[in-house]
Amino acid sequence: MRHFNLLLLALLLSTLGCATLTDSEDPGPAPTQQSFFYDFNDIRIPEEMEIQPNRSIITPTESGKFGTMMFRGRAEPISLFDFFFNTMPKDGWSLVTYQKYQRYNLVFTKENRVCMITIEESPIWYTWLEVKVTPKAPSASTPAYSIGSQPADPYQSDPSSGSSFESERTLSQ
Repeated sequence: MRHFNLLLLALLLSTLGCATLTDSEDPGPAPTQQSFFYDFNDIRIPEEMEIQPNRSIITPTESGKFGTMMFRGRAEPISLFDFFFNTMPKDGWSLVTYQKYQRYNLVFTKENRVCMITIEESPIWYTWLEVKVTPKAPSASTPAYSIGSQPADPYQSDPSSGSSFESERTLSQ
């Protein structure tokens, strides 16, 4: 019985000691999510996502790098959406539009570039992240081609040749 009382007293003291330690500690600020820059030096990627080099392609040009980077990781799609929604504006990107829930899509613009981010959950425990950066298309006020210089229709036959597919066919064929 004496050993039982000593054991009970030790258990109570250890419980009381742990309770006072956890109550008096200040948890401090919440840990921040680590992120990294890859080929695009103004787009952060969360550390949970691993680059897929065999599914990525980057093209350097005079006006910057363009292309597609694919990542795979074990992250909740909504947390990735929130990450990009909050961090891209901090890096100078402006949100244009987004879609949520079945497939997550975010579109950002910056100077002469557009960034499209797609987040999809795969049925086998992974989340896929696609980051595409393309040059910004010319605005509607500056057309990409002038009127009268539209490309010819490749399916239209040349009337000067005097032949077409229909006129060469006969009933005996």
